[in-house]
Amino acid sequence: MAVADAVLPSPPPPPQPPPARTVVVRFALAWMLALGLVLCVAAKALACLGFATAWVASAASAAKVVARRAWGEGSAPFLFLQALTYGALKVCVYNFLVLLALVVLQLCAQRVAYVIALVSGSTSGFKKSALGATRPVSVARFFRLLRPMVLGFVAYVAFILLVVAGFLVAMMSPHVEGSMSQGEVVGSVIMDVGIFGSHATACFVMMPALVLSFWREYQADRKAPSQFC
Repeated sequence: MAVADAVLPSPPPPPQPPPARTVVVRFALAWMLALGLVLCVAAKALACLGFATAWVASAASAAKVVARRAWGEGSAPFLFLQALTYGALKVCVYNFLVLLALVVLQLCAQRVAYVIALVSGSTSGFKKSALGATRPVSVARFFRLLRPMVLGFVAYVAFILLVVAGFLVAMMSPHVEGSMSQGEVVGSVIMDVGIFGSHATACFVMMPALVLSFWREYQADRKAPSQFC
């Protein structure tokens, strides 16, 4: 019996629970990663909202020129488009400020999560996880995103120069008391054409090209190894 007991292997020791410090570190890391994901989703939603409101502001500004020429500045369509333009611009400004704050918070959450992972000794798992570090947007990638809207930007600058030319024509024309001179009328028409063309170019050429470029980059990022966002 003594020999049999000596041959039998001893039972493995019971598993030890992880230290309380390790549990706290893992919980904090998971919480920071979840916070970063929530901030990332919110930033993407605000970016989409910003593109939408910018498009509305450009479209309303272009239509406002037509409404002023057709019905005058005191007409209901012109006043409605003017209010819509101002409202969309306010939303764009507030949206940009909130988006900037979310990006800063996301970067802070990323750094804190990396420090926690460094303390816990799991930085390799942090980098390889689905919520790993955010890749910085390189200069080459930034210009690649803007490349589809180069032609639209050239047309936009041309219309802006047309606005400047119309303003100069109106300013250099002799002023007639009680009415507009022929030069002022021509300058006003040139300015309206430039304003309408610039907003129409931004609305129907530049913004769709930029959104399509970002969408292609997003699809390419989904096929690449997953990142923090």
